[in-house]
Amino acid sequence: MKRAVKHPDPTITNDSYISDLVEKGLSREDAVIIASKTAKPMGGASLDVNEKADDVNGKPEGHAKRTGQKKKRVIIDAAVDITENPIQSYDTGDMAFGAKCLVAAALPYRNPKPEHLQNGAWVRQNGNYTLWIQGGPDGVPYGAYPRVFVIWLTTEAVRTQSRRIETGGTFREFCRKVHIDTSMGTRGSGRRFIEQASKLLSSRAAFVTGSFDERRIRTEFLQFSEDFEFFFDVSNPRQASVFESEIILTEKFFNEITTHSIPLDFRAVAALKQSPLELDIYQWLAYRMHSIKGRAMPTWQQLHTQFGANHKELRFFKRDFLKSLHSVKQVYQGVRVDPTENGLILLPSLTPVPKKD
Repeated sequence: MKRAVKHPDPTITNDSYISDLVEKGLSREDAVIIASKTAKPMGGASLDVNEKADDVNGKPEGHAKRTGQKKKRVIIDAAVDITENPIQSYDTGDMAFGAKCLVAAALPYRNPKPEHLQNGAWVRQNGNYTLWIQGGPDGVPYGAYPRVFVIWLTTEAVRTQSRRIETGGTFREFCRKVHIDTSMGTRGSGRRFIEQASKLLSSRAAFVTGSFDERRIRTEFLQFSEDFEFFFDVSNPRQASVFESEIILTEKFFNEITTHSIPLDFRAVAALKQSPLELDIYQWLAYRMHSIKGRAMPTWQQLHTQFGANHKELRFFKRDFLKSLHSVKQVYQGVRVDPTENGLILLPSLTPVPKKD
């Protein structure tokens, strides 16, 4: 069912609400837009959040030609919906779950070149935690789609408490929620999604904690799936039989993602799905805010080690990270994070989803 967001009388302003949004990290321009769309109505009109909002210059949808403008409208729409209809309890259809093991250190953002691999494997380090991914026959998973797929897998594993994941209606519903076209044509999003999902399920991983300096190293190896089958008819690219397939997770991976899952807001995932960096930052902040007790101050160098696989130079990483952080803070308005010259300041914040009682 579509949600209706209250449309304000244009003469109304809500300076205190705008100031509150600005304090949470939004630009004043974006805060004014969100406040204008969530203010209490005087005339009874409504705006459906499934319709496209005008861009920040007040131009209609037809005038927004750049991808950046379209993406900004999607994020504004999600921010309006999340603000007007916050998740009230832990058990809700708007919840999704991320996997901590693939958030603490990141998958590739782009198809890695051979020189970016170590003995054919993708390796990323975050403090004393190292992620090692060896691809299957088709290579290492990369980009936004494997991240979105892991969120679906984790959500289903948590929901069903079963290693056997049937991809029927729940996968179609998930794709609808995150606005992924399920067509299997040569250029279809569904084909690219399944290709990346297959790469992930065919890969194996190692999670390494500790170091020689700590005189302790622990390595845990795991395969993501024991078996999986995707069925689809390439002669009928728009058919949905691919979603009647089955995935059997390994016991190790199932236990990992159900024991160490990160509660997320589906609507935020849908808004950020085009950017793997934004998805990573959102999940990382959601994870940190579940456990943080006091101020944390990760440095830019530490953040670059964790998230900077695409950037050789720190200054360019910092620029792109801050741009992505801005998008994340629009759909995760309760997070208290501020950039400084040396890195970030993280303060205890509300989680995207209320904590489980």
